Amino acid sequence: MTVNRLPHKAPLIFITGLTHQTDAVSTFGVSFPLIPTLAMFCEAASQGTSYFPLSHECNIGVVSSFRRVRLLQKPTTTTAQISLTIQYQMGNSYIFSFIASNYGVDIAIGEMVIFYLVA
Repeated sequence: MTVNRLPHKAPLIFITGLTHQTDAVSTFGVSFPLIPTLAMFCEAASQGTSYFPLSHECNIGVVSSFRRVRLLQKPTTTTAQISLTIQYQMGNSYIFSFIASNYGVDIAIGEMVIFYLVA
């Protein structure tokens, strides 16, 4: 699966490409039109969930909540890398954690709960 599943278009799609993927972890590059805010990191992490091939029936994800979201350091560039991990799954609900970093320095962290709709 790729970000082709996303309805987003520039400048609202932040993902630039997948750099690493396993069954439970995806790492991808992001680029923002300006120095990102915490909300922009959350949106980019949400977009990154499209890399996980959850099932053919689950094609639309709805973010139901964010938690433990923190900006660890003020970003200074418009690019970063996000590592997204599946922490827990129950039915069509998933808890993902994310870490946004740049040059090995963590910038933002958080968790999100996403419910996938069955087509």
